Formats: sequence, structure tokens, C-alpha cells
Amino acid sequence: MSEAALAIYLDGPLQAWGVSSRFQHRDTERFPTKSALLGLIAAAMGLDKGSADEAAALVRLGALRIAAYLLGAQADYGMQRLVDYHTVGAGYDRTDPWQKLLIPRKASGGAISNAVLTNRTYLLDARFAVVLEGAADQLEAVGRALADPVWGVWLGRKCCLPSAPLYCVAEASRTEALDRLLRTVNERRQASDTPELALQDGTEEPSGEDAAQGGVWYWNDQPLSYGQRAFVGRPVRRTQR
Repeated sequence: MSEAALAIYLDGPLQAWGVSSRFQHRDTERFPTKSALLGLIAAAMGLDKGSADEAAALVRLGALRIAAYLLGAQADYGMQRLVDYHTVGAGYDRTDPWQKLLIPRKASGGAISNAVLTNRTYLLDARFAVVLEGAADQLEAVGRALADPVWGVWLGRKCCLPSAPLYCVAEASRTEALDRLLRTVNERRQASDTPELALQDGTEEPSGEDAAQGGVWYWNDQPLSYGQRAFVGRPVRRTQR
């Protein structure tokens, strides 16, 4: 089975890439997570959350290797973040039949009795290039789905819509796919974005300057089921390009 690489350009005014956030504080990492990226692909493919089709697809998609690149134009002013004080479920009249339908529900199905308060952090005006590596036929199917998604796609959370339809290119290798993607995007934007930092699978051995970036740590972002919100850890490593 031949292998290939699929590079995807991610650009959006708001992005949120959570790994371990729960309950009242919803943080974001600096790079796109594997769970969010595979969730985006699953939505584009029209996979029902928690279905047998989704479970089988996540096994195949989970085998893809992922490298995410922070684009260099952001290095001039640093990564900007926004914290949103967010409320859900307050102010509805439970005696009104229509308003009662709008009251958020718990996972168990019961109505929320009080407002849920959260602090949600977002990246502002971030741009990334993400490269998936794996079986050529599988990446071809992913590319088709991203070009014509069945369901809506977003960059981490549902309020984080891409600035434009997702653009992706396929090549034989990661370097070729990344170079072609950035060349095309920079021509369209009349910009000169270049990769400054990368987050890659930690199973790859670093060399040269990459070895000085630090060791391997684990993100709990390898999805097993979105319906049951089940994830396992995977090793990641921060490197130069």
C-alpha cells in the first residue's frame, strides 16, 4: 500500500484546541490537536457520532501521522488569546412550553436547573498548516470529504468557523505537500508565511536543532469515540520545521 501526505491550511479568527479542559475552565493549546482534526474529518465525512461507522473510521484515521506547523507571520506579535465568560441555560421560563424546549439538557437527559458558567479560551487570528501522512487511498478520501463536507466543519469548537473553505493538497511526501500548500496560499494572500514551530508525533526521532526543543510529552487527544468522549494519550514533540 503506497503512502502519501495531505497538507491542510487552517485559518480562522477564533480557534480552540483543548486537550484536558473540563467543567468551568476550557483552555486551548497552541497547536491543533489530533482529536479536533479527526473530528473535523469525521464531520466532513458525515459519520454519526458514537456509531459503528465512526468507531471503525477512527481506527483507520487514528493511524495517520500528524504534524502541525505554526506559521511565521504570528511570531512578530506572539500568540494572542481571548477568554470568554460564557453562560448557558439561564433566564428561561419553565412554565412556557416553547422556552422549556430551549433549556439545555444534561448528558443523562434531565434539564439543567441553574446556569452553567464557563471561561473559554480561544486563539485569535491563528494560521496553521497541518500535514497528515498515511495510506494514499485513505488520504484521497479525506481530501474529497474536506473539499465537499457532509456536515459543517470548525476549528476546535462549533463557534470557530474557518475563514474560508478548507484548502488541501496531496503529494508524495510531507515536505512536498507542505511546500506546495504554502506556495499556493502565499500567492493567493500575497504573504510570506513560513513554518516557525511544529508539533509532531513524538515517535519520530529529532535531529539537529530539533533535538534541543525538548523531549516527548503526552496529549490525551487520540480519539476512540466522540459519542462516549473516550480518548487515550499519544506522544508529541515540539520541533523546528
